[in-house]
Amino acid sequence: MDRFVLLTGIAGLVFLTSALVLLIHSTVQMIKGKQRVKVFLSRLLLSLLLTVFASSLIYLSLFMQTFARYTHEERIGWVCTEPANDSTRMTFYIERENRLHFFNITGDQWMIEGYFLRWGALLRWLGAGSYYRITRFSGRREIGEDALISIYQIHPEERLWRFLLKHAEKIPGVDTAYGIAAFQYATSDTMFVYINDTGFILRRR
Repeated sequence: MDRFVLLTGIAGLVFLTSALVLLIHSTVQMIKGKQRVKVFLSRLLLSLLLTVFASSLIYLSLFMQTFARYTHEERIGWVCTEPANDSTRMTFYIERENRLHFFNITGDQWMIEGYFLRWGALLRWLGAGSYYRITRFSGRREIGEDALISIYQIHPEERLWRFLLKHAEKIPGVDTAYGIAAFQYATSDTMFVYINDTGFILRRR
């Protein structure tokens, strides 16, 4: 959770608590006859103003957290492509592993594939990071042809992900799990790979 969002929410709770304490204290004093009606009304008005201000801060904090999670993206690597005849030389860098992969694929387009686990709404709102696994790159043709398409395996197909694909909805705090992919034309270009709340995003420099 962003520090500003957190501080805004805490400040709202502090002001709200102060308003409630002031209201309770003034009410008790009024009942005991230790406080004039005029003073009680002024403190009641102050507590109402503090409540409104506190509610505004809390609402702002909730809104900003929701917006931040809705627009959140994590950069996970980059892809450099160099087309040569019917094949493309690929360089893929995974930021999390600080590792480079060099390989060739065939086809008009290249595609990155993997698995994605989508957390439940509450965990996503609280800031739970994306849980994913990049599995492979493959070639892709714009027009269906019988020619073989090459595949380069980044990570093996793991038992954990096979289990998650079949049973993710039964796990508390998990919404679903599924395979994800994104593809682009094989051009002399470098693209950054991001992941958000639903899957891969490809962007040029």
